[in-house]
This record gives sequence, structure tokens and C-alpha cells, in this order.
Amino acid sequence: MKLIFVSSLEVHCRDAAVQRLLSEYPQALVISHDLLEGNRVLRRVEGNTNASERAESVLEHGCVGCAVRFEILPTLLRLLPQNEDAVIIQSLPATWHSDQVLDIVSTELEGRGVAIDQVALALDPAAVEDQFWDRRNLWESGFNAMANDERTAGEFLIREIALADSLLFVEGLSVALLGESAGHLNSSGEQFRRGMKLIRDSAPHATLTSAQGKVALGAYDRDDALRRSRPGHFQHGSGATDVGGTKILIKVERPLDADRFREVLPDLAATCMCIRGTLWMASCPGVRVALTGAGPRIWLESTGAWEGDIACTHLELTGSEHCEAEVRALLEPCELSDRQLLALHGASGALDPGQQQHNEWKRGENE
Repeated sequence: MKLIFVSSLEVHCRDAAVQRLLSEYPQALVISHDLLEGNRVLRRVEGNTNASERAESVLEHGCVGCAVRFEILPTLLRLLPQNEDAVIIQSLPATWHSDQVLDIVSTELEGRGVAIDQVALALDPAAVEDQFWDRRNLWESGFNAMANDERTAGEFLIREIALADSLLFVEGLSVALLGESAGHLNSSGEQFRRGMKLIRDSAPHATLTSAQGKVALGAYDRDDALRRSRPGHFQHGSGATDVGGTKILIKVERPLDADRFREVLPDLAATCMCIRGTLWMASCPGVRVALTGAGPRIWLESTGAWEGDIACTHLELTGSEHCEAEVRALLEPCELSDRQLLALHGASGALDPGQQQHNEWKRGENE
């Protein structure tokens, strides 16, 4: 049998993507869940060979874990078909990261000999750039019913794009509401095409399905998905180069001064839809610092010692209005001078990739 999970930022795109999948798999069983206010979970089951269901349950806690363990997983196990040719499409609540669900259900499914075939993310390319730049959290922007969810739409998208093996492009709700006035937002419009290019550059690993084309799906691999979503990871090789399209890759081989980098970071990210990479900071030379940015929200986090990696700064900028030369001009004043580099090397031996890195990492964490 084939099992497809569908995630999305918004319900309309998710449901439109499910309809696209049904055009390819008309006999599929569709299981949809939505998390509503008051810790309510709405379940809908539809399929040509199964009686339809529509039910609502109330959870003590309206969290992902409780909803999966007490509603989504039991429903999925109950409806698992016996025939090998069957197809199940599991439609996840909007704004839910697929890995949070799969971490819980995969063990039970594997015990029954069921593999997860695809994780598909439904997207409206015409809206994706605005969604990345939206400063509101997911509750304020109306994408979910959890008032304590502080994530932005961009934070959801940058991680879920990395997790998904397939991306399904659909026209957004604005096209249906605005009709002829939404020509630039439909699948042949300029804004839609630009969004497709931005997403394609952000997800070179994914299999893409255009709004009008034949459905094409990738293949789910849990280890690959987790590796892609790891802080600081990006897929292109190193180098200081403009790779064309909407993406720029930068490599800096000297440590960066933390104070100077903090000053230039707003200018670096000001016009960049998303940014990710690793930083080699002079203040903690043994620590691999991951940088992630989704529109206006930027965060840094330690990912431990460099281990087998050669310490250097790698950055990937997507959707930036800067060119490579402008990015390098911003970063060059942050690089340590020869004199500072020698002083750092003499003080800590930070340039030696050998035994001292673990001690440097510990010292950097304590400072």
C-alpha cells in the first residue's frame, strides 16, 4: 500500500493539494484532521470504497502529542486496508510539522509492515514571500487556533520545506475570492512564478508538482529529512559564489568578530527571504554556530563542536536583493585581521583542528 502525509501552512492549500492527489489516486482513502479552539479535533474520512466519517473529539491537552496519540494514530491504524494496492492520504492539521507526527506514528506503522512513502507540503507560491516576511505569529495571522504558538509563518515554512520530499503547488484562496482581479496570483501570474523559483531554490532536494502539471512525488527518507532540517544545514557545496536564480552561497575562511557581525547582520538579512548556514565566531572558535533566518526573524544556536568539519563560515541566502559582491563587502570588515588571527591562535590554538576543539567548545559555552 501507499501512505502519503500532506502538511501545509493553511487549510485551503492542503485541501487543494489533496484534490490534486485524488486526480492521480482516485481510489485513495483520505483521512483529514483539524485542531480547533477548545482542544477540539475534527476528523473527516472520505473514500470511494469506505463509508465517510465526520466526528469531533475533545482532548485534555490541545498539543500535537496528545492529538496524534489519542486521535490521529488510532484512526490511521483502524482504517489501514489489507490490500496491497490501497492508497491512504493522511491530511495533517495546518501548521503542524510532519516530523512531530511521524516520530510518534512510525514505530506503530513499522510494526504492522507499513512504510511511509511520501511527505508532501502544499504551498501557494504566490503567497510564500509575503508569508516569510509576516511578523505576526501563527495564531495572530489566523493559521492555527493555538494562542500560545509563537512561531511565524516563515519559521514553519523554512523547516517544513526541508522536511518534505515533495512540494505540491496550488493556487491560494485569494484566487478563488478575487477572481479576475487575482491574475498575478494565479498559476500563470508573475507573482506565482517568482514564488515557484524561490521555493525551488530553497528545496533542491524536493520533487515539485506545478499547479497544472501531472502529480509527481518524491520518496520519504527519515534520516535525510532530519539531516536537511538540522540547524545550519544546506545542500549546495561550499564556495563563495552566486549560484544563479535567487540564491547566493558565501564562504569565509577567517573567524568573524562577534560585535562587528552583530552590527552588519540586520543589513545582511534585510532583503533576504531566508538565510541559513554556519558561523565561525572568534569569541567561541571551537563552537559551530548555526544561523537561520526566515524573513524578519533571525536566530543563532550552538550545534556543538566542529568535529570533523573544517571551521569556517558558510552562508546560503535565498531571495536576497543583494548580489554576492555586496554580501562580501558586508562581511569583510567582520573578518579578523592577520594580527588578530595570530593573537587568537596564540591564545587558544583555535586554528588547530585537533585535540583542543573540545576544550574550546566548553570554554566558549561558559563565556
